Amino acid sequence: MSAPVPFRRRAICLFGVALAVLAVLVAGAVLYVRGALPAAVPVAAGPFTYTPYASALDRVRPSGDLDFAGLQQDRAALEQFVASLASVSPRLRPELFPTQEDGLAYWLNAYNALVLLQLVERHPEGVSSMGFGRFYWGRAWPVGGERLTLWALEQRILDEYADPRVHFALFQGTRGGPSLDGAPYQPEFLDAQLNDASRRFMGNPRHVRLAGDTVHLARLFEAHQQDFLAALPEGRGGNVLQFVWAFLPDTCEERPGCDTRGDLDRACGPRLDRCRVTFMPEDLTLPDAAVPPPR
Repeated sequence: MSAPVPFRRRAICLFGVALAVLAVLVAGAVLYVRGALPAAVPVAAGPFTYTPYASALDRVRPSGDLDFAGLQQDRAALEQFVASLASVSPRLRPELFPTQEDGLAYWLNAYNALVLLQLVERHPEGVSSMGFGRFYWGRAWPVGGERLTLWALEQRILDEYADPRVHFALFQGTRGGPSLDGAPYQPEFLDAQLNDASRRFMGNPRHVRLAGDTVHLARLFEAHQQDFLAALPEGRGGNVLQFVWAFLPDTCEERPGCDTRGDLDRACGPRLDRCRVTFMPEDLTLPDAAVPPPR
C-alpha cells in the first residue's frame, strides 16, 4: 500500500530542505578554507612593524630548532604581531606595500608567524597530532579584512608571486620541512634571503641525499615539481635536479655530510640525467630544541 500523497510531499520537501542546508554548509566550508570570508578590520595600534615578530625569532637556534621555553616568554610579542595583521595587509593597504618585495615579505612573515603561534599554543603537540592537514586549513585568522587559513595563504595568495623559492621559505612546523631563519623577511634583502632559505634547505641531508646513482629528495620537490621545472631555462621539459644543483653548496664546511654540486655532477653527469630520483617521507616531528631529533 503506497504512502498518502501529503506524506510523500512532506518527505520530498524535507529532503529538499536537507539538501539545501547541506549545500550551504559545504559552500561555507569551501569559502572558509579558501579564505574568502570577510573579517572585521580593527584600528591599528600603531605603525605596522616586524619588530615584535623579530623578538620571537630570537628563539630560533642555528639548527633551525626552536627554544619553546623561550618562545613562551616571548609569546606576548608574537601575539602582538599576529594581532597587527588584522589591521594591515598588501591587499587592504597597498600604499604601504608599494613593491612586490614589500608584499611578498609581508605574506611570508604572516604565514610563518601564524604557524609559529599555533605551535606555541599547542606545545608540546606538533603538526602531526592534528591529522589530515587540519593544522593548515582547520583554523582561520583575520588578516587585512579577510579570514585566512594557512592553506589559503599558501595556495591562493603566495602562489600568485610565482617564485619557487617561496616553497623553501614557508615554515611548516616540522623537522622535515623548511626551517625558520632567525630574522623576519625584509623587502630590501628579500632576494638574498630567499636564496639563503633555498640553500639552507638543499644543504640538509634530510632534504637532498645522494646514494650512488640515486638522488633522494624531500617530498616538497615532488609536491611542487612543476613550479621548480617552470623556473628552469628549459621550462617544464627540464630536470628537477637542475633546480637542486643551482642551490647546492660548493663545499660542506658549514654542514658536514651534505652533498655538493660537484658530487651531483660526478654521479649524474653534466646533464644530470644519469641519476634516478626518489622522494623521501617527511620527518613530521616537532622542531623542539629540547627534544633530540630521531636517529
